[in-house]
Amino acid sequence: MMTVSVCGPTLLVPVSFMSPRPTPRSHCLLRTARALPLFLLAALTGTACTPYAVHTTAQPLLRGETSSGTIFTVVPAGAKIDDSTSHAMPSLDWERRSGLDDRSDVGLRINSASGAIVTYKRRLDGPTNKGGVGTALLVGAGFVNLGMHAHGEVTLITSATDSGRTVIPYAGVRAIQIVPLSTDAVSDKPTIGVFGGTRFGSREGGVSVELGVFYDRSALGLRRNDLVVVPSVAFHGLSFKRLFADAIPRAPGARPCAFASGCLRNR
Repeated sequence: MMTVSVCGPTLLVPVSFMSPRPTPRSHCLLRTARALPLFLLAALTGTACTPYAVHTTAQPLLRGETSSGTIFTVVPAGAKIDDSTSHAMPSLDWERRSGLDDRSDVGLRINSASGAIVTYKRRLDGPTNKGGVGTALLVGAGFVNLGMHAHGEVTLITSATDSGRTVIPYAGVRAIQIVPLSTDAVSDKPTIGVFGGTRFGSREGGVSVELGVFYDRSALGLRRNDLVVVPSVAFHGLSFKRLFADAIPRAPGARPCAFASGCLRNR
């Protein structure tokens, strides 16, 4: 019998298999069959993992500017097969930001198809277009884990300004707290950590890589170590429209949509 535990403070999903003792020849196939429900469940629930990754610099967008991005994160030991075996689990987030004024912007982040977080970023050392190294405060609130937990976060970010740069390093500290909203949801300790990354290209078309190290005590005891190392990558300028455009059928002879102009109709 096997129990599968999927990452996230609320999702503990048992999946049982009755099977004979594996032979050496069938050992690999059996392990593959056991892991399959994890990835199927991840596709359906988005794994409901904590949004560790940041993937934004200290420079907010100006009023009237918008940007979109897709964040892919891998959480080590996110799924527990048994007492001795764990698997890393992926999560996929989407974020859109819009400028508010000359030193702040606001964003909406869809967390693993199971939550929504609204964030506000404000530059602390001057207006958005000020040159040099900048520092910004990012605060956010929302819900995660299919609405079973409220989410709050505070992040301090330091980076170079975006103007005229195609390689922008950034780093900071981040704190996350999840609070249960239902009697079935478990309580969780605060998550605190540091992160650093580099963006290559621009917000309209680029990629960033990031590595975070967090102290995150597992509420369900899914990990042996409370120190979590989280790698992630983000694709900037990739909207839901562009991400799923190829999956939308077009009429015979119709030309693809011109994304640069933001149209969804044929010209």
